[in-house]
Amino acid sequence: MSCLSNQRAAQEEVLQAEAGRHAAELNRTSAERDPLILLSRENPELVDAEYTKNQAWKSERDTLGRPPAKEIPLVDHCKYKYLFNFRGVAASFRLKHLFLCGSLVFHVGDEWHEFFYGQLRPWVHYVPLRQDLADVRELLQFVKHHDAIAQDIALRGRQFILEHLKMEDVTCYWEQLLSQFGRLLQYRPQRNTSYAQISPRARRTEL
Repeated sequence: MSCLSNQRAAQEEVLQAEAGRHAAELNRTSAERDPLILLSRENPELVDAEYTKNQAWKSERDTLGRPPAKEIPLVDHCKYKYLFNFRGVAASFRLKHLFLCGSLVFHVGDEWHEFFYGQLRPWVHYVPLRQDLADVRELLQFVKHHDAIAQDIALRGRQFILEHLKMEDVTCYWEQLLSQFGRLLQYRPQRNTSYAQISPRARRTEL
């Protein structure tokens, strides 16, 4: 992703803000994941999926009548050949990490996005799924019978992140976005000199 592409992504964010567009709306933050869980229980050889416990969990009713599954660290997701990316109450923010696993990513819906989503292409970098998951069984069976195609898609998804989502790409996007938002301001910002600057420190991550 070039800085020019990031500039276009920033422009789209600014246009959405000017137009006043808003959206409202594995742990069970919504019922749209239910079909995948039920398919897993019906056909565990096809897909392995269960709900974990989140902060809103009150009883097994929240995990479709079963105890919540043990949470799996993000790095251990990479042991799986296929991974699913669902939104939560916003964009999942883990999509880039799923790509880095080198697994085939199934991406569900398009209501929420991060700035780089517009550069990703269905069936090039990921397998698209309908939000109601009506096509999930068919597409899982397809990739199981066309493993070479699945591996190529997984490889391109991983390469996209490695080549186009480096720190300088992210920095470029934010510089473009904040600069363009700044032009919309109706007042002149004043720096509060009592604030202390916080500088990031490098730290290890799971991936």
